[in-house]
Amino acid sequence: MTPMLLVARREFRQIARTRSFWVTLLLFPVAIVLSQVSVRFFRPAEGAAYVIVDDTGRYAPAIDRRLKVNAERQTLSALATYAERWKIAPDQGQQVWAGGPRWFSDADVAAFEAAGGLPVAQAQIARRKPAAAPDFRAPKPAYVRIAPPAGVVTTAGPERFGASLAPLLKTDVATSQGPRPLGLAVYIPADFGAAPARLWTNGRAYPQLIEDVRQELNQGLRLRALQAEGIDLAALARAQTVSAPITLTVPPTGSGRERMILRSALPLGFAYLLLISLMVSGAWMLQGLIEERSNKLLEAVIACITPEDLLYGKLIGVLAIGAVMILAWIGFAVAAGFVFQGAIADYLRPALASVSSPWVVVALVYFFAAGYLCISMLFLAIGSMSDNMRDAQGYLSPMILALTLPVAAMMSAVLQNPDGPLPRTLSWIPVYAPFAMMARLGSGVSPLEVAGSAAVLAVFIGLELVVIGRLFRANLLQAGQPLRLKDLPRLLARAPA
Repeated sequence: MTPMLLVARREFRQIARTRSFWVTLLLFPVAIVLSQVSVRFFRPAEGAAYVIVDDTGRYAPAIDRRLKVNAERQTLSALATYAERWKIAPDQGQQVWAGGPRWFSDADVAAFEAAGGLPVAQAQIARRKPAAAPDFRAPKPAYVRIAPPAGVVTTAGPERFGASLAPLLKTDVATSQGPRPLGLAVYIPADFGAAPARLWTNGRAYPQLIEDVRQELNQGLRLRALQAEGIDLAALARAQTVSAPITLTVPPTGSGRERMILRSALPLGFAYLLLISLMVSGAWMLQGLIEERSNKLLEAVIACITPEDLLYGKLIGVLAIGAVMILAWIGFAVAAGFVFQGAIADYLRPALASVSSPWVVVALVYFFAAGYLCISMLFLAIGSMSDNMRDAQGYLSPMILALTLPVAAMMSAVLQNPDGPLPRTLSWIPVYAPFAMMARLGSGVSPLEVAGSAAVLAVFIGLELVVIGRLFRANLLQAGQPLRLKDLPRLLARAPA
């Protein structure tokens, strides 16, 4: 085995034996498992119960009707999502839920109820769903009205009502949907309008529930004011049902921006993983090199091999460490996507289409390896110029900031426009090109641009090997003799002996 490969094997084994390597390797899988467990077992209680005391007798039915329509809208949206996921079409006619997930208006909800509502839709789905599809489960209503609990005084005004209800706002109450926290209590006095309605909450945020109550109260007062002016409410109701005829054309499902985001997800994930693994493995390699310099181990090593063999061996070793980390993380993510049901699988399976092309796979591998070599050499250069970690931090912190801040901005810009000015510009700057090109590969970047960026990156890595190789040789054994900036041009220009 050549000296270079011996150094690479030693570097790989030295890093792989550390506890931090295994903790880092297992951190991503553990995070996925914990996220699934937390979603399934530690999710907050669904919705809340509410109480209404309406001395006028006019507003509570309108509030109940509004909340019922919102609950039906939620059911309709879940039905449309389920039908699209499992490619289920209705038996006959054009059902509201068969058009795919979108915003459903009150008229859509009314048409859904007129067609038989949830029971009819579930019967059609049961006859036409694939064998692998789970049964559709309608979401529970977010808010459930209950009668005033025993002991709550409803006939002595709002103050007495609120005082008797206050202890119950801290507990769960029985509802038709099971135990729910009592989230909101509403008291509407007989002279509402002249006197305000009173609302009590349990301290949690239920903005949609409060907004629905407020809107119905406002609507009721407005109708009363219009009626007092002699306006025909029946004619007004008919006028309010008139809406502008609008036809909205959207890209087919799986195309347009939605498709771009899905196809960009996996390459963008590779770019994130490359950045994370580079920061971690580069720090390991930097610390190892500084320790070898401080304990004079490198003097014995350099007596047997050339500095170039040491440099190339360390680069190969850290590249192998990075490949192991990335492959382990990707393998677990793919396995989790097909084992777990729900959002992970639905998101990952379409995203895999972005790496179905052989040239995309080759480009991902190339930019991953090139990015590792390009950035790892910077860590090695810092290690060769530093006698301890305190010295290294003076170089390391600016380098990390200069690297991560533009990359983070670029990754955010890719989701908005992969061909925007920032992603395209960084694709031609060698230090940032691996991240930019990996993030853009799923959005249809031209092969000519990929080849051009790859060529520029290859030339830069060749120059980097020469320059950092000379710097590495000049500073490797100069422990305690820090590099002076005025000596840098002379050292870089001098060919190795």
